[in-house]
Amino acid sequence: MTYKSSILRIESFYSAYLDNKRDIYVYLPPSYTCEKTKRYPVLYMHDGQNIFHPAFNGYSWHVDQTVDRLIHEHKMEEIIVVGIPNMGQERSNEYTHDLEGVQYPLDKVFIQPKGQLYEKFIIEEVMTYINSVFRTKTSPEHTALLGSSRGGQVTYHIGFRRPDIFGKLAIVSPYFYCVDPMSSEEIRLYHTFATKQPLSRIWIDLGSAEGTLVMEKHTRAVTEELVALGYEADTQLIYFNAPGAAHVEIDWAVRLSSPLIHFFGSKGKARALSLVGCEEVGIVGPTSRLNPILDFEDDFKMTLLRAAYHVEDQEILDVLANGTLVPKKEGITSVTVKYEDLEAMTEIHVVSQQKEYVTLNMVVHVPTNTPVDMKLYAWFPLIHDPGRRTYYNQLQVPLHAEFIYQISRQDGIVEADSTGESVQHKYIALEDATIEIYVEHWMKNEAWKN
Repeated sequence: MTYKSSILRIESFYSAYLDNKRDIYVYLPPSYTCEKTKRYPVLYMHDGQNIFHPAFNGYSWHVDQTVDRLIHEHKMEEIIVVGIPNMGQERSNEYTHDLEGVQYPLDKVFIQPKGQLYEKFIIEEVMTYINSVFRTKTSPEHTALLGSSRGGQVTYHIGFRRPDIFGKLAIVSPYFYCVDPMSSEEIRLYHTFATKQPLSRIWIDLGSAEGTLVMEKHTRAVTEELVALGYEADTQLIYFNAPGAAHVEIDWAVRLSSPLIHFFGSKGKARALSLVGCEEVGIVGPTSRLNPILDFEDDFKMTLLRAAYHVEDQEILDVLANGTLVPKKEGITSVTVKYEDLEAMTEIHVVSQQKEYVTLNMVVHVPTNTPVDMKLYAWFPLIHDPGRRTYYNQLQVPLHAEFIYQISRQDGIVEADSTGESVQHKYIALEDATIEIYVEHWMKNEAWKN
């Protein structure tokens, strides 16, 4: 007989700490109903309303499908997954801790921090209930916490504050800084922990196409702070910069198997190594770093935080063990990275100078049926020019920043092509540029809510 997993819904779960109610979702693995004495590790996930089901934007993490597949393929052990939905407009409050270094009064939205209360809600109310009702393994070694965006921020704060509860942390596309897309002002939103905590596994990732919402320099800086505390790079603490991935559930779902295997499985043997990164670096200009990606047999990918590099012409360039490029003089040289019997190579062109920012001018032409007082956005607000029936703006964009974006209206209507399909654009900040977009049609985003 083949047994199947199941998803239970616990309706209207009340929190005395937060004085609100929400449904809780519980995934039970295939053997749970038949092996009556077996106990299981538990993964707790924030934003639980979209880990099994579609979110407001129509996307889901499909956690149940990924866990089922990895269990079936013997790549991870069976686990229980608990999804804790957010409370909509309370999400920013509940996911924000009032700790030293967290400059929440300067965030892009007004925040009344309830992170400490949310932490107590999870540990003293949700976990107490789950452990009393289901057959769980309750030690930190068998208890993991995962969240993305602000959920990554709160996972970081809860996990490092309570390592006696959570021994494994997955910090996905973490919202560690609020960056104003127009002014490039950076607001710090995380606390620095001064001592190493007894965490057995840490996973930190981001996508290269998250623009200024989640930037590699910020995520990597926090990762390096943890390495400096003594967490072992590439074994205990694993980092991944996913090429081309945006800040959206569909891309988080694609790489979910890696933290699951890091926590509850074995990543097998490395089978491929690639070297991703900028092809040009300035002697004067922003710091650049290579992204050596290791691909394993068992659906697992990671960026090597520390690697062995060989530079063909060391008079032109050096590469530090953490992938940072140190340009010396103008020229072109090859760089090779090695891992066991694997290697990958790229060419780097060193120039005299690069700018920190490039100038982007965007002009958007809209259909005649666009309401005259409607506000439009790319990843930044656009200014209306009624005389030309266009919208425009100019901003300074960090060099190499990568964006996947839509032209959208304040009322939730988005750009569509002639076939009625929504349109996405991609932009990489390599040089000063003007982007001109002609919106053919508008369409209702059915998943949009106000």
